[in-house]
Amino acid sequence: MSQLPSTTVAAPSARRYGGVSAAERAAQRRERLLEAAVDVFGREGYRQATMRLICAQARLNDRYFYEHFATLDDIFLAVHQKLSAEVAIQIMTRVMTQPDDPVTQTRVGLTAFFEYIKEDARRAQILLVDAVTTGLTNPHNLNARVSQYADLLKARFRKRYPNLAIPLDVELIVGGFVGMVIHTATVWSQRGFDTPVDVLVDHNVYAWRGLHHWLSAHDGVLVTSA
Repeated sequence: MSQLPSTTVAAPSARRYGGVSAAERAAQRRERLLEAAVDVFGREGYRQATMRLICAQARLNDRYFYEHFATLDDIFLAVHQKLSAEVAIQIMTRVMTQPDDPVTQTRVGLTAFFEYIKEDARRAQILLVDAVTTGLTNPHNLNARVSQYADLLKARFRKRYPNLAIPLDVELIVGGFVGMVIHTATVWSQRGFDTPVDVLVDHNVYAWRGLHHWLSAHDGVLVTSA
């Protein structure tokens, strides 16, 4: 009895609807969930938010939530990362266009951060208030974020102050300044953004200005900014 020639059956490709693949539809659903979560977390706060509220806002069935996120904490973390990335891009985009002056760059960066928070009060709720509720500001998580900023600043410090005669713990310095800025922004948001951004920047930049003068004194660099 002769054998039939073997054939290889290709796996069926994911069906497309309206020219959109299954993977693309899944990505679109995830983005809808994230946008809905920004609204729910931002308006209701983390403690009052639920998976069903987010799904209702996104107009998606519950099962699509679990397609991407296992828990409410998971989607909150994704939202927090999304907003953190947005503000980091805004800060770096503005800072990179400035002259190589630490105080000027600090003013521009702080202005970008405070404006980002003020533009949408939901961002303050998520990035400042609920980050504490969910433990994103615990020492481990905070140290991870500080390390990211410290890595960015180390190269700048080495370039700006090449002859420092003192040891410099950049992570310790950055951790203190980041904590100050976050606390200031939190109080400001809870007071309804009652202080103009430029005034708020003035109240924060004095510490960076002091650091610049201190480092310049130990490096022999002429201080050119007040």
